[in-house]
Amino acid sequence: MMNQVDERLKQLAREAQRHPPKTKQRQQALAKLLSAIQQSGKLTRPYPGQFQGFYEDIYDEAQQRLFCHICERIDEYDPNREVLQWVNFLLKNRFFIEASRAIMPTVHQGIDPRGIIRLAIDDLDRNSSTELNSQLIPSLSQEVMQCLQADPEGLFKGTYTSDKPAANFQFLAIKLLSGYSWKEISAELDIKISTLSSFYQRCLAKFGHKFREYLS
Repeated sequence: MMNQVDERLKQLAREAQRHPPKTKQRQQALAKLLSAIQQSGKLTRPYPGQFQGFYEDIYDEAQQRLFCHICERIDEYDPNREVLQWVNFLLKNRFFIEASRAIMPTVHQGIDPRGIIRLAIDDLDRNSSTELNSQLIPSLSQEVMQCLQADPEGLFKGTYTSDKPAANFQFLAIKLLSGYSWKEISAELDIKISTLSSFYQRCLAKFGHKFREYLS
């Protein structure tokens, strides 16, 4: 039975490779390939038991990254390998790791990550805002809060996620610094915690030089 699945996946992968990129025929073959991979039930589940409260979000993100990679790089697939061997290697060794780094909260520099207790989503409201902030966001000074509120160039308010201007970096950072939980913010904006957390941390990296410029 498994040999039949492998052979079917190989046929679909080779069919996609036969057609030029961006053609309707390749897109159709890729759609059938991704559907068959999902229906096989053989996608790996890396690192079970870890990332409590975040695992499903990480896995969903990793799977999306994997499928995008397959669509963009199907020509890199070697027909001498089993398709599931190829995709499971990528999922475990690349995309799950990338997704976990994007979604998991940043750990303070100098703190051993093994000593950090990962909070489940349902536990967030049962923790004090101080405890929550120490786990999920970097410690930002009052000067940075004032900088966020002033937003001299409109960059913080103008950068948002999920096509929702209300879900902008300024709003998110001020809410977090004011003691609101990720769960509360997620409910208010109707956006997943993982999406907000990933967006927030990308903004911290993006605007780091701006904070230094404004506060110098």
